[in-house]
Amino acid sequence: MTAARNRAAPLEVVPDRGADGAPEDDAHWRSQTVLDQYSPEHQFVGSLMWLSANAARPLLDLVPDTAIWRPQTRWAYELIARLVHTGTDPTPVSVLAAGRHQAARDALHPDTAPTTHQHKQLALYLFDAYAHAVAPTAAVGTYAREILDDAYRRAFDTCGIRMQELACTGADRDTLNEQFAAIRDELAQLWRRAHAADTPNPSSP
Repeated sequence: MTAARNRAAPLEVVPDRGADGAPEDDAHWRSQTVLDQYSPEHQFVGSLMWLSANAARPLLDLVPDTAIWRPQTRWAYELIARLVHTGTDPTPVSVLAAGRHQAARDALHPDTAPTTHQHKQLALYLFDAYAHAVAPTAAVGTYAREILDDAYRRAFDTCGIRMQELACTGADRDTLNEQFAAIRDELAQLWRRAHAADTPNPSSP
């Protein structure tokens, strides 16, 4: 046998496979995709694109864009809000057209038009959200309430960490009190929004 044949084969990473024979990473990705499709944020954005501007406006006034956690979803939501506030129905076509020129507010270069790749990703996202919206006109208010509940929990967690960090920095009593008041107001505003979303049919114009 030649030296080449005696040489050990290079190590390869062999993915674990699930019961269906597919790599577990792929199975995890598919399961995560399904979870994302039915998350309140994804369903909310998809549902809004089934509504008229008049029906969507009260929901947009109720849910601030900061309550949307995922960046891609938040960008779509920002675009929908811009359209609705000009009286334009937020159809997938109109939202996609708006996204050709308007980047996400938290993008690296928010004043620069999105790249072709970013716009394509937006198109795929909008199609998926619109196509998988479950009971869009009937359940959109429920999705809004669930988003606000989740946002309140995240804010509660984040604000608690912020207070701990302030205490550890040796901030003086007046600064701590000032920050506590700001945190209290932030949480109270989110609580009021979530409470308002508990009322029946918040999407009624």
